[in-house]
Amino acid sequence: MRRPTLRPSVGFLAMAIAVVALLAAGCSCRAPDAEPVSGESQVTYSTGERPMSSLELIEAAVRSGVLEYSTGLLYKTYAMFDSTSLPPEYESDVPSKCGTPLILEVQRNWNMLSLDDRAEISQYIEPIGVPGDTGTQLDDVTPDRLKHEREKLD
Repeated sequence: MRRPTLRPSVGFLAMAIAVVALLAAGCSCRAPDAEPVSGESQVTYSTGERPMSSLELIEAAVRSGVLEYSTGLLYKTYAMFDSTSLPPEYESDVPSKCGTPLILEVQRNWNMLSLDDRAEISQYIEPIGVPGDTGTQLDDVTPDRLKHEREKLD
């Protein structure tokens, strides 16, 4: 007697795809160990004080109210993608570890940004959009599409 084959459900396939995508996009970036260059002066910090990356400096300014949230995301985008556009007070020699959290924050909070900041940030980070917009990829994975793709495999 032939045993029935188990076929994964559409929900299981969608979840598996999501897990693989999250693992692939995971932030495994690591800042390289810095080696001092001969003849270069090093900045020293008092005991307990550590240098901050540009992203950390900007985040501290947003938390303290010096910068608005929208401007902070713009400056963080500059820090990751175009450091020459970053105001000097937020420049740092400490490398930022990974840009994935920034990209996700921009996409998640796109509607909280000013129109000018959206226009500037969209040069570096593509917004997700809203359901129903043309040109977005939000409607790419629907139950009907998954069924269609699965039928093509059979």
